This record gives sequence, C-alpha cells and structure tokens, in this order.
Amino acid sequence: MKPLAYALLSLGLAVASMAMADTREAAPEIFAPGVVSGPANEDSAAFSPDGHTVFFDRISWPNAVILESHKIGHAWSEPKIAPFSGQWLDHDPAMAPDGSFLVFTSNRPDTPGGKALDGVMANGKVLHAAGGHLWRVERKGDGWGEPVRLPDAVNTSTRTYAPSVAADGSVYFQRPGD
Repeated sequence: MKPLAYALLSLGLAVASMAMADTREAAPEIFAPGVVSGPANEDSAAFSPDGHTVFFDRISWPNAVILESHKIGHAWSEPKIAPFSGQWLDHDPAMAPDGSFLVFTSNRPDTPGGKALDGVMANGKVLHAAGGHLWRVERKGDGWGEPVRLPDAVNTSTRTYAPSVAADGSVYFQRPGD
C-alpha cells in the first residue's frame, strides 16, 4: 500500500507518512527542506488533487506571497510566485478538492484602483495595509484567471483568514466575532 501523507503546520511545513497496514506513527519530517520549507515563515500548504503541485505562502513582513512548487520525479521544483500573487499581501491558500479553484486571503483593494485593505483590530487600532479579505481564483487550463473577491456576506471583517474548502465546495474560514 502507498503511504498516506499528512501536512503538519507548526513552525513550518512538515510531513509525516505511515503505511496503512502499520499502526505505528512515523516521526514527522521537514517537507522539501531548503526548497519549500526554510527559514522564511512558510505555511498554509495546499496540494493539488494529484499531489504534484503545492501552493503555500511565504511571509516576511511586510511582504507575503503565494508560491507554487511542482513535484518532478522525487524532488520539488524551486518555488515561483503564483501568477495571481506578488503585488499584495496574499496568504493562506486553500485548494478546492477537484483543483478547480483556490481561495486565499489578501489585502488587495476591494475595488479596482483602491488602496490596500487596512486591518481594524477589536480595540479600533488600524493596521495600515494589513487587512485580509477572502478571494477566489479559478483554474483556467494550465493557468489561472483573475482573483475575485468573495461577497460581503463572507468579508464582514477586515481580518478574514484561514480558508478551507470542503468536499462539496463550501468555504470555511476564520474572522473575529462580535
């Protein structure tokens, strides 16, 4: 039987494998050390359905980008900035189970030509250009379309983060409560 891979997000990306017939737990291993995992605050791994592409964010404040790496043979390619990322603080990618879209957090302007989204804390303090709304980008053949902001019903806070996409396409996320 093939090993199952579980992505562990702690201080970086790690993967633990265990054979289905073996009930012993394997020790966690760093995922693609020096290529995907490193000292630059990588997290939020989102794998394509075939497991041959990984999207993840790399945050070095005040910059955050979504990177993509491809499995070639037994190695991962040098990560490149995803074609829909690179200008804004993009992070927290979540892949649809069928690979047809990604949802991610970004401070990009809500309207074309606008300014980066500020984050407003519970105490009213404003974090300049450090907000987050959820965006969706569709797979277009071998590439990606233009990101589209999710509706106001989702983005009621300037601190909406950590999306996850369920098997039926539903999007779950975190934001501060009242």
